Amino acid sequence: MKLNNYWRTKALTFSLLCSFGVHAQHSWIYMVDKCDTEQDYFTTPVCDTYIDQLQQKSVAIVGSSKWLNAVCISDADLGKVTDLSFVAHTKSLGQYTTEEARTDEDFSYGQGDWQIEMMNLHRYHQLGFTGKGVTLGIFDGGFWKVDSLPIFDSMWANNQITAAFDFVDKDTLRYNESTHGMQVLALAGINYPDSMVGAAPGANFVLARTENTYSETHLEELNWLRAMEWADSIGVDIIHSSLGYSLFDTLQGDYAYQDMDGNSTLITIAAETAADRGIFITNSAGNSGDDPWFYITAPCDGKNVLCVGAVDSFRQISDFSSRGPSADGRTKPDVVAMGRSNTIPDPAGILRRGSGTSFSGPLVAGLVACLKGAHPDKTNAQVFDAILQSCDRYTTPDNEYGNGIPDALKADSVLTEMLVLGVGELKPLDAMVYPNPLKDILTIRTTPGAAYTLLDYQGRIVQEGTLHNLINFVDVSDKMSGVYYLELRKDARFNVVKVLVGSR
Repeated sequence: MKLNNYWRTKALTFSLLCSFGVHAQHSWIYMVDKCDTEQDYFTTPVCDTYIDQLQQKSVAIVGSSKWLNAVCISDADLGKVTDLSFVAHTKSLGQYTTEEARTDEDFSYGQGDWQIEMMNLHRYHQLGFTGKGVTLGIFDGGFWKVDSLPIFDSMWANNQITAAFDFVDKDTLRYNESTHGMQVLALAGINYPDSMVGAAPGANFVLARTENTYSETHLEELNWLRAMEWADSIGVDIIHSSLGYSLFDTLQGDYAYQDMDGNSTLITIAAETAADRGIFITNSAGNSGDDPWFYITAPCDGKNVLCVGAVDSFRQISDFSSRGPSADGRTKPDVVAMGRSNTIPDPAGILRRGSGTSFSGPLVAGLVACLKGAHPDKTNAQVFDAILQSCDRYTTPDNEYGNGIPDALKADSVLTEMLVLGVGELKPLDAMVYPNPLKDILTIRTTPGAAYTLLDYQGRIVQEGTLHNLINFVDVSDKMSGVYYLELRKDARFNVVKVLVGSR
């Protein structure tokens, strides 16, 4: 049995039970074994004999966990347990409040909380997954004062905007056109404490102006294509645009609904080519749901384009959100997110409310960035499918909601379940790994004699050895913070568990 995000969440929840008062300080006391070895390990409670000995020393037990084979005590009692033979090791919980357990990087979402919470992204951020190490490209009509508005200061301070170009004027991007792209960028990745936090505040960003806001021509599709080729050349992982094309200015040649078939329009062909080259594409569905043309627009008809519609804060479809299906009968949009009365910055950087699929789209793009940062080993197709599976309407999709609202934790769990590899004749090796995330001691329960290898996110071996016992303790306190992969192997059985080592 692997430790998936269900167990991770349970462990976090239980740690909260050990946090009483405003600044409670407690520690886990991990036991060496369990007294009753005949029963299933995970249903057998902590040994009563050990509990009795702790109580005899006047140790106040706050709580216990049979899964972890540990009890939680006050730090004030730690000195009473150091000489007890059944104590394997201790782990401090540090200082907690009764409000919530968080990672070292804490975000204050302010009035932009609900648009993040609807997809459980705030809890995913708390686990340390913020899009770090992933580059998200934004294609739009301009990025008004992104270089000077205080709400973007953290992006510049952290060097998160890594490249920018204007494909309309064929020149260096000047931040003097269109507030639209500025607002999209804010929703995707801003970190403005106590006011607004975007969906992927740890990601890097590449900005491209492809849209001429003064006209609507096929030339803008060409700009989008050229920007995509540029993004591909500099290693962008994800491209999002809150743009769509169907009707053009006089004599420009409108698209018909029949053209929304995934392979007819220039921009959709460009998007599909980019997907074939390894770029994940997200795009807003459009705001034509209550117009004579109520369908999605290109490139949302692409088979490999994650098309995003809009719901309100009550999770109900917004009337303006464009509908499917594609002309060849596929369900569109693929997903929905909050796109009515979103928190967005106005031209002066003051937070206001705004509506449109333009604002639901970057939230989902940020979700993709967080998932790809957490699972760099997964293909775009696997991430795409995991997002769909996490949605609240996955079993009953339609052409208004698509598959529904994604859930970051559920999508992560789907991807985590893919970690057991079926290579050749190898079979899964049962293992439980905890706590996860961790800072120092990793506990591994698996078949005695299994070999372990710890690899960093680039696949480099950083530690290896043999696990001689049913329950083993591996010290990783010297490792840098980040995502690691624990490979376990015994004879013809194999398992891989993703491990998050936190900062110290």
